[in-house]
Amino acid sequence: MGSADAGRLLDPTITIPPDATDIVVSGDGNVSVRQVNQAQLTQVGTLQLANFINPEGLLKLGENLYQETDASGPATTGNPNQNGLGMVRQGVLELSNVEPVRELIDLITTQRAFELNSQAVQAGDQVLQLVANLRRF
Repeated sequence: MGSADAGRLLDPTITIPPDATDIVVSGDGNVSVRQVNQAQLTQVGTLQLANFINPEGLLKLGENLYQETDASGPATTGNPNQNGLGMVRQGVLELSNVEPVRELIDLITTQRAFELNSQAVQAGDQVLQLVANLRRF
């Protein structure tokens, strides 16, 4: 069992039997499987979630991976739907955390700042050329 396309391992580990025909994850994190010739679901584990005092302090490793740092504080782990940790939803795609309008505004702002810096460098270069020409006379 893993996450994303890289197949990251879960901690604590949940082992899916090789003869499982169906995997069901409930909102409270219980992972159950249906095995061949069985009508009942068998619980094989429970997903856990982590909460941090300062989530912005986590170190971004890429590919939706984060690492705990001193700035983030220690992880508080627990089962979904308990102690305000949220819930797990199977078969639902996460919304993008990118706001296109905000990104375009940031892009335009960065472009304007680059143009301003470029003009400042050009003006400085022209002043130095003028000073160099004045020294000749």
